Amino acid sequence: MATLQRTTLHRSTLAEQAYRTLRERIVQGDLPAGHRLLPEEIGHALSISPTPVKEALAMLQRDGLIEVSARRGSIVRRFSAREIADLYDARLTVEARAISTGLAAGRVGAAFLARLDACATQLAERSRRRSRAELRQALRLDHDLHTLIVDLAGNALLAEWHQHLLRQTQLVRVYSLRAFDAGRLEQAQREHAAIIAALHAQDAPAALAALEAHLATSCANVQREYA
Repeated sequence: MATLQRTTLHRSTLAEQAYRTLRERIVQGDLPAGHRLLPEEIGHALSISPTPVKEALAMLQRDGLIEVSARRGSIVRRFSAREIADLYDARLTVEARAISTGLAAGRVGAAFLARLDACATQLAERSRRRSRAELRQALRLDHDLHTLIVDLAGNALLAEWHQHLLRQTQLVRVYSLRAFDAGRLEQAQREHAAIIAALHAQDAPAALAALEAHLATSCANVQREYA
């Protein structure tokens, strides 16, 4: 019988810590699209050697948050209009599947709907405030709302892939925060409300139609900013 040798497991490696730190700064917009990520510079800022930084950059590349080239090295990714469309199309595929599966399996119960309602209420509250910090928090709550929807699928692999898609979406959207005027925020809230109302009614076609309309509008708004 095979046995494991005694070893020491560390709760979190330096590379993982660097990865989480850089990921957070990227999706919050502190490191803008096109920004060069130099391992030596980052290592100095984080008080670690360049080696774990390079490992962290490889994780960020896997997530689709940075691009690596021989000429420029690692840079924060800037999405094309086509890539933005593909990103939202992938999200629609995953989230629509989750809604259909969740409703069919009876997972849209009182407890789930209470969590969804609470998240939407917090999102609406944050969206009424106009500071950049509050808008960032609104994006985080939007992330949480769509994560809840995908949890309906009961599929861990699908949920993991969806998290990659959401991080890329947040990277795209954080650089267009100037476009988050009151009209767009109110429209997004109405679209979320339509999705949630359909889920309360256990109405799959209405929920899917509302989701598709919401993601199409969001995609068009982001593409307009990148044009």
